Amino acid sequence: MSTSVLAFQEVGDPLQPLLFFIHGGGVSSWMWEKQLTTFSSTYHCLAVDLPEHGKSKGQFSIGQSALKCLQLAKEKAEGKPIHLIGFSLGAQVVIDMISKDPNVAETAMINSALVNTTSFVRTGGLLALQASYPLAKYRTFAKAQANVLYIPEEQFDRYYEESKQLKRDTLVRVMRENLSYQLPSSFSSVKTKMLVTVGEKENRMMKRSLTEIKYTNEYCQDQVFTGVGHGYSLADPHGFNTVLLNWVTGERW
Repeated sequence: MSTSVLAFQEVGDPLQPLLFFIHGGGVSSWMWEKQLTTFSSTYHCLAVDLPEHGKSKGQFSIGQSALKCLQLAKEKAEGKPIHLIGFSLGAQVVIDMISKDPNVAETAMINSALVNTTSFVRTGGLLALQASYPLAKYRTFAKAQANVLYIPEEQFDRYYEESKQLKRDTLVRVMRENLSYQLPSSFSSVKTKMLVTVGEKENRMMKRSLTEIKYTNEYCQDQVFTGVGHGYSLADPHGFNTVLLNWVTGERW
């Protein structure tokens, strides 16, 4: 731990470039454990818990989380290259980080970032969340949700315990932030090398979001992960790690 208000997992060689991982909503830094294991021998790796997730405190918002993550990343990198990796809610935080500080990262991998919704979807999503909230306490329902997110059996208990601890107000706040997020106006001028990804089986809004992100900034390249939905890093850690390594090292692009 550090003096930061954010909790995090940190492994690897602090003299090497920093891989900074940000998880999706409703989970925490443990979703990146297979990435931390793989990359700890060659990189300095840090996976953060966003506010109101995992072991972090404070009230969540995308904007404030981006500022806190910026501060933590700079403190830990100490001038070394920073590579940002975010999934879903965490990908929105990554977008906000580089929009606030275009020089912070050498590369960014933006996985399943939602930036294109309608008022109907936002209202419906919040109503559905509030209606389903009591079900999160039941192991059978949590198991079904975990399967959708490709959470492996060995990580299910941790997912289930965190799901039961999330308060209704927290879930509504996080969902509202997630569904209402739009690209900042400054994003178009960011010159960070960005890889924007989506799962082939994800919904149309997510695919439209990828298109919007890509065409808003000329430094974006896109990739669709075939055969999967929301959560490629959990569904196929080896495949995801290969893509990430190639992106960071520039071997494929």
